[in-house]
Amino acid sequence: MPVDFDIEKLRKEHNCLNYFETGLWDPRGDVSSKKALSCGFEKLYCIEIRKDWVLLGLEVFKEDIIQDRYHLILDDSTNMQKYVKGADFLNKTMFFLDAHVDNADIHFYKKRCPLFEEIEAIKSIERKDHVILIDDLRLITTHCWGERSYGEINFLEKIKEQILSINPNYKFTTLNGCVENDVLMAYV
Repeated sequence: MPVDFDIEKLRKEHNCLNYFETGLWDPRGDVSSKKALSCGFEKLYCIEIRKDWVLLGLEVFKEDIIQDRYHLILDDSTNMQKYVKGADFLNKTMFFLDAHVDNADIHFYKKRCPLFEEIEAIKSIERKDHVILIDDLRLITTHCWGERSYGEINFLEKIKEQILSINPNYKFTTLNGCVENDVLMAYV
């Protein structure tokens, strides 16, 4: 989805070499992967479960894929942990977590809102100071796309707890997304 903050400014301020996004959306539009590709990241990754958007993305991002700069992964982001292994993730990475189900057609999704699994994947990385951006706070704090598998919890508080379990020095702020203060930012 579109973001209304300066990705390049954040990249420089936090010295991030890589970018990893969950949830591509329709790549013909104004998606955050396009904005991130215009920044100074060395490597960019995106995991998307919808095959139609991945196929479109292979065309839209063809040049960056050929140059081995952009890696588009067709998979459920609950499987993110297997993609954050290796030398690239010894470098500081900006993670933009934006995978969720917007409709009732959930038959091939493991979770409507896989944030906890995505944060666990980040926690599995040796480095503990990555920048973590979580989109759609307005929805996470109200209904989290109807995700019921975790029981009746305060999603935002549990997300912060889980991030602090990675590194207790994380600080939190918000950034503008498609609406004001719609992106949670965690940074050290």
